[in-house]
Amino acid sequence: MQIPNTSPIVYALLVAILAWVAQPVLANEDDRFWDASGTAGRVSMKAKYKESPENNLIDQTLEVQIEDAPANIGVFVYLNGRKIGKMTTDMFGTGRFRLDQLGVEPGPDGRPTGARINDGDQISVGRGSQRVSGTFQERQ
Repeated sequence: MQIPNTSPIVYALLVAILAWVAQPVLANEDDRFWDASGTAGRVSMKAKYKESPENNLIDQTLEVQIEDAPANIGVFVYLNGRKIGKMTTDMFGTGRFRLDQLGVEPGPDGRPTGARINDGDQISVGRGSQRVSGTFQERQ
């Protein structure tokens, strides 16, 4: 489709606006993050927890990823020693786990009143005694 009598500046402006509108909203200034990471041998683990306030409620997201683990195996995700989920590694030894809790009521401290990540909480991934672990700390 061609628009008659349209200058290249208008085209450039339209492209820029469309690119800006299409970008996902990843975080806002009120979001809070906690990170944890660890290694065991060549296996590495990264975890991220996010609290996103919106409309007087809080959305919580926990993401965990392992790399260089054995291929095609199931491993469990533990938080403070309690099993919270399972992931399966792919043929390259990478596994991903995500847990969302949406629309949680905040308490007096502005944080979720129920389950939540705090500084010092332990996350681990593995099977049996073979685990890779990390400790959560809030980003500053």
